[in-house]
Amino acid sequence: MLYNIFIRCYMLPVGSPATGDDFIDRERETAFILDTIEKDHVMLVAPRRFGKTSIMRKIERDLASRHKPCVFLEVESVNSPGEFITDLVTALIECGGANHKTRFFSALGKAFARLQESIDEIETPVFRAKLRSRLRAEFSDDWHEKTKNLDAIFAEVDGPVCIILDEFPVAIQNMEADDARKFLHWFRRLRQVSPGVRFIVGGSVSIDHVVYDVGGTPVINDFRRVSIDGFEEDVALSVVEQVFRGEGWEYSPEIGRAVLDCVGDPCIPYFLMIVLSGLKEEVDISGGAPSPALVDQVYNKRILGSEGRHYFEHYSRRLQITYSDAEAKAARAILSAVSAAESLPAVIAYDIFRRSTASESEDAFLALLAQLNHDFYVTSDTPGELRFYSKMLRDWWRIYHAGTW
Repeated sequence: MLYNIFIRCYMLPVGSPATGDDFIDRERETAFILDTIEKDHVMLVAPRRFGKTSIMRKIERDLASRHKPCVFLEVESVNSPGEFITDLVTALIECGGANHKTRFFSALGKAFARLQESIDEIETPVFRAKLRSRLRAEFSDDWHEKTKNLDAIFAEVDGPVCIILDEFPVAIQNMEADDARKFLHWFRRLRQVSPGVRFIVGGSVSIDHVVYDVGGTPVINDFRRVSIDGFEEDVALSVVEQVFRGEGWEYSPEIGRAVLDCVGDPCIPYFLMIVLSGLKEEVDISGGAPSPALVDQVYNKRILGSEGRHYFEHYSRRLQITYSDAEAKAARAILSAVSAAESLPAVIAYDIFRRSTASESEDAFLALLAQLNHDFYVTSDTPGELRFYSKMLRDWWRIYHAGTW
């Protein structure tokens, strides 16, 4: 069977968070984060599909094994501060022991008239549904003023309690601009008045890009940033070898190198999974044996071909979703030019920007480059030169988007 790398490929969709034995080579990052949250809040910084959710889930399991309260919230569907507060408070009541639940709920009942209920019902699904409904009603209007009571409650939370927020930047994007601005300032204040609580946040969209217009970086500068990198080469090769052994395929350093050459540096776990999954599908269909030539064929026909387009289309659509129309137009033009070259001088990118936007603003150009960098489309290893962050994404972009500007 096809073993880990974030998967068992035929059992889980490509890109599912890794758990248990499928969790590979993140012990160092996990240990560092667990150590860091003793004193600081943590922000996970990495491109899409680098395994942030898997790391968050690993931290949740590790804390649970140590009998430390931990709340995991996926907040991608949150659209307002009231929804966020409802989900957070409900999760906090549900976590921990009975005494913790009772104290926290009692404090809520004293602060908010709508929450007067029998504590004896606290474990029942009916109670939780009623609680969620009443919390949403409580914070549906004038939420900002009402959070003052909540701040006082959080200040009394016995520590340490870890709250993990996945897809946090998307939740901010979903809010109305004024609500998002007020929420980010309140959320910073909440962190300041809650010594017993530590937050871990992350997501597939750059939070720097999101907060730039609605709150500015000061609202998040108390987070300790932890970068999640791709697999080291030796780890990536060991993953490939493990998959081959599990499938009963003959492994050689040459074929391991062929797989990694497709992915490029950094070795993004999701992209490595795509190559190995495609190779398995090809072998299952053709009945042949894996070889460097077959890896190359799978990469160019199965992955970069039309049937693999869905793996990458998000990277194109995201520009339209998270960038303004002018920014998206200029970004596409710049990325098209970068994909057609090994690297692109920034002065040429600026000329493309001017032609795309009819703007001469160097500040706007540099802000766009910063966004593309924060969102891991491009990098500038050499000063004044731009290149794609990912070799595989560059190959795909060159095929489907180069020359479209």
